[in-house]
Amino acid sequence: MDAPVLKSPRLHALVVDDIVVRIVSGDVLPGATLGSEHEMSGRYGVSRTVVREALRIIGAKGLITVKHGSGTRVAPPEHWDLLDSAILAVRREQGLLGAVLADLIEARRIIECEVAALAAERHDAQHRAILESQIAGMQAALSEPHTYMRADACFHDTLVAASGNRVLVRMMEPMYELVHFGQMITDAIPGTLARALREHEAIANAVYARDTRGAREAMRVHLVLTERDITTLREGLP
Repeated sequence: MDAPVLKSPRLHALVVDDIVVRIVSGDVLPGATLGSEHEMSGRYGVSRTVVREALRIIGAKGLITVKHGSGTRVAPPEHWDLLDSAILAVRREQGLLGAVLADLIEARRIIECEVAALAAERHDAQHRAILESQIAGMQAALSEPHTYMRADACFHDTLVAASGNRVLVRMMEPMYELVHFGQMITDAIPGTLARALREHEAIANAVYARDTRGAREAMRVHLVLTERDITTLREGLP
């Protein structure tokens, strides 16, 4: 596994980045060895201390196993932390997220429908003003998918904040990369933005009215239609 010689005060981070890309992209297959610390030290032009720190971080992502006598080996994908931001970033850049999008929508239905209900119950005037601004941003960006996507993502983030549940806020953080990827591919479908705007308006109106049941149902409808869009597109995704 050839690698560039690295020169940076954050050497371990650069080693981590390189190895994560190689593993997640499939350049280094499950079961393959990364070599000894001594070999990796020479390969990257860094100290063994740097290599050990990099391996510690990569191990926490579930990408490798380290055993005495057999060295450091690439772990099978079912052991990987699929919500790790670095792993998601590589999968997104290389078009490898299609396989996890269905799981994403299922998880979003479980979490975000209740988030919408809690937001309806607990939001304050500031949350409402922010949501209104984000709806206006989506309305103004119907012909600009990337701008629309930013307002769309911020809308969902605001609902989580308005839920007032700090655990839900933390739970959603590692999902944002996947959420934004799903929005990116579905928002590019002709006609989707106008329909999604109506769905977001329905969610917002239920939240403003403190209609918990209506907010939950409006979010469910939105996610069901999003799932339909993703299912339509999945045949074209790896």
